[in-house]
Amino acid sequence: MIGVVFDPGKLTGKDQEWWTDWEKRASEATIKAIDSFEKWLAGDRKEPFQFKFNSEIWRDLKNWLMRNVFYRKCAYCERIISGSHGDAEHYRPKGAVKCRAGQSDDFVEPTCKIVHPPSKKELDLGHPGYFWLAYDWHNLVPACEFCNSGQGKNERFDIQGGDYVVLLRIDPVHGFDGVQSTTWPDYYYPSAASLDQLEQPFLLNPLNPEATRNPRQHLRFGVRGTVAALKKSPLGQACIDVFRLRDEDLRQDRQKAQTDFRYLYFDALRELDPQKPGESKGQALLNEYAAGKHPFSAAALDYHRIL
Repeated sequence: MIGVVFDPGKLTGKDQEWWTDWEKRASEATIKAIDSFEKWLAGDRKEPFQFKFNSEIWRDLKNWLMRNVFYRKCAYCERIISGSHGDAEHYRPKGAVKCRAGQSDDFVEPTCKIVHPPSKKELDLGHPGYFWLAYDWHNLVPACEFCNSGQGKNERFDIQGGDYVVLLRIDPVHGFDGVQSTTWPDYYYPSAASLDQLEQPFLLNPLNPEATRNPRQHLRFGVRGTVAALKKSPLGQACIDVFRLRDEDLRQDRQKAQTDFRYLYFDALRELDPQKPGESKGQALLNEYAAGKHPFSAAALDYHRIL
């Protein structure tokens, strides 16, 4: 896993036009999801909240991100995703949410304290899912079937912060942002960045991570494609466990990627111009790996430290 930086504000031409159109579709679909939830919350709530999402919107984004941002790799394990396969993976699950039950291997639906604006009370309800982030590009990454399967991440989302967050008043959480409620303007649904601070999730999001949550600060790859949690990081260990980063086939693939990198790098060094070391092919190659343009870029970069 490697952090990938993406800024839509830097897009130009047809990419910018596509992005503007996609964001309009995503924004309209988000409002529909919020409206549906707020009607449910204001009602009798006899049945769990459910909403029929428009999967075409996030599927289109997944395909675009695969081509232009993740270079056809799984965002989590860095495998190449062949053809048009792969999932549009919601870092925070859009629907059902499951978390580990204490220290056991069982998973349960977490209880979520949701503010009921008409009564100003907090209700203990099952988590409705991060429905307002279903079309938020910050919450969407391409993932392979292994990482997004029932044995991988899927609906799992464990946090350190204590309480799962859905709907908050603006005043008590000054400094956080989000999507304003369409029914109760004093309330809002926290943004992905605000939720990271409020919930402190165990799993890392490789898309535009903050410095303290960058995968490079929590995972370290060794020779022969091995992986470990850097400084016994609980976040790194959670990613190793959930995404099965110690899978033997995956380790062998990382080892091969390290070998490929070694040949490419030493070939590039042969053409080093001592007068322009910053413009060398070797540095250009390292920059490509730092941007995540190659399979298992993180493992190759850590291997470079050892060389």
